[in-house]
Amino acid sequence: MTFLALCCAVAAVLLVFSSYERRRGALSLKRPQTQITDIQNQPVELILDVSASLLDSGMPIKEILDTLGRCVPQSAQLCTVARCLEMNMEWDKAWHSSPDWLRPLEKALRFAHVTGAPAASLLRNAAALQRRERSQKVARLGAQFGTRLVLPLGACALPAFIALGVVPLIIALLPGL
Repeated sequence: MTFLALCCAVAAVLLVFSSYERRRGALSLKRPQTQITDIQNQPVELILDVSASLLDSGMPIKEILDTLGRCVPQSAQLCTVARCLEMNMEWDKAWHSSPDWLRPLEKALRFAHVTGAPAASLLRNAAALQRRERSQKVARLGAQFGTRLVLPLGACALPAFIALGVVPLIIALLPGL
């Protein structure tokens, strides 16, 4: 009798869990595509550090952008930005079509372009900030993974523990009563 009640309880838990997963799966289809691009490995820290080193060596901004656009495969758009700046296009219009992950580079180089001040330390600080944000994001995703893993493991391990540990104990005690 108790075994039947236990099986019904386990079935109810699994039913609730499966409906939760279906709802969560339906919601995940509605997520914006920007999260997928956030997960991709974009070399923004590398570009910021290399840009800072090239600025320290005395290379002009347009040449830095052209060099980075040719050498880093994900940043080919920087060649277009360099060409637009060579044709004396406004700074904002030149950077208009660049991807969002290059915004820290654009902000730091804008300061150097407008004021003529050395921006290498700004670029290095922006790279450090990007690394810090990435490590915090990874830590947050790791914590979310741990909490999301508890329910499926509990749904699988608890019935197995009851079926293999508690039920044989109850069956062994029944003839003794």
